[in-house]
Amino acid sequence: MSSASQSTSAASLTPPDGASCWLCLEEGPDDSGAPLVRDCSCRGHSGFAHVTCLVKYAESKSKDLAERGPHIMSNMFDKKFFENCPNCKQEYQNYLYYDMTKAQLDFFEREFIEVDRWYLRALKRRISVLNAAKEADRIEGEEISAKMLSLIDEMKNSNVPLLSNVTLTGVYLDIGRFNFSVGSKRCLEKAKYYLEKARDIVVVSGDRELQLMVKSIEGHIAAVEERLSGGSLPKKTESDLSEQRARYDYVLQMNGENDVGTMQLGVHLASRLSLANHTIEASRLLDRLVIISRRVHGSDHKETKNAELWWQRLKLRYVVWIGTEEMYQALRYENDGKSCVIQGPLSKVVRGDNGVSFETLETNAASGTIAVVPSAEIFFSFGLPVMLHGLKKAAHLNGEIGDVRDYCKLSGRWEVHLEDKDLKPVKVKHENLRIVFDLPDPKNLD
Repeated sequence: MSSASQSTSAASLTPPDGASCWLCLEEGPDDSGAPLVRDCSCRGHSGFAHVTCLVKYAESKSKDLAERGPHIMSNMFDKKFFENCPNCKQEYQNYLYYDMTKAQLDFFEREFIEVDRWYLRALKRRISVLNAAKEADRIEGEEISAKMLSLIDEMKNSNVPLLSNVTLTGVYLDIGRFNFSVGSKRCLEKAKYYLEKARDIVVVSGDRELQLMVKSIEGHIAAVEERLSGGSLPKKTESDLSEQRARYDYVLQMNGENDVGTMQLGVHLASRLSLANHTIEASRLLDRLVIISRRVHGSDHKETKNAELWWQRLKLRYVVWIGTEEMYQALRYENDGKSCVIQGPLSKVVRGDNGVSFETLETNAASGTIAVVPSAEIFFSFGLPVMLHGLKKAAHLNGEIGDVRDYCKLSGRWEVHLEDKDLKPVKVKHENLRIVFDLPDPKNLD
């Protein structure tokens, strides 16, 4: 573990005056010059420690557990000595987690390399955090892949009963994902091979829990095939979103809403929904995730900031002013909805088939000129939340909200998918739609 990586860990939060390591009780850097770090959900002065102290603590706890006998040793990974902060009980983040996975692997290679299933889990955990953009991590990933394959071959030959379909699938998935992240043609071909092996195990096993992974694995395989063919990544479909929802609901049920993994999967689901123009559903999910993460993990936590980033993005409303054919941010209506206040233009935005670049939009939105234009002269962006109003033949739909998903040039109508899933999508004239700048509380929709 290098001092450089430890320094990067510390960058996530500068210790306040008087903060000390909760293990050795010393203030300031350790003997090697590495600073105090904290990257969990602790707050105030609590939770700061030297990485070396955290490693010693985790090793000591693991050895103590091992000395209590085989029936206790089986719980070693469940205790998460190297993964979770003992104070707030939440998972370490960022470079601290990276450092601790390396420390865990080194420890198991020294002390428990003969316990195959533990060593395999330490290898799996380590490869999952490697950054393929860095040469050292690529080399380490290749070494870990070879070790895992060799280890499962040994376990198969020795008829180890604990080499389950879940374990095999996980190993092949980890190797496949790592090679996909490297991205060279040779590695993409390897990724396809191991992802297909993982899928085949799942399909043949009939395991109900594993069946939830089939569509996800097939999505990975499709992405690899697209890269190999020289194309871009495949677009998300409704079936992909259904699978993402099912995965999130399963993890939510198993681990609870306060779990970091649940939070990560929830934000990932929200991002997929947003990119597929399901803005209202994504916003509702992020409303809940931000509240939970602030309460459980604190405002400085990585997952809180990530959830807040997407949450803020989805509050922005983008339109095209027909007079200039440029993208603007819509701010509000005036003159009883006949006029719309816009800011822009966002002239540097690169628009694709299914959206725009968030980063470019946010950079330019605040610096543009504010103008008031006729509402009839703005063209909605896909995913924009709107409310139906002024309908006569379908007056019962007035007040319903939904996302804009498509536009028919021939009829001049927008296709809107309503939040109320009991209602079918509708095609509505422009004058019968209003931008929803602030989503109403779901309980106030009746």
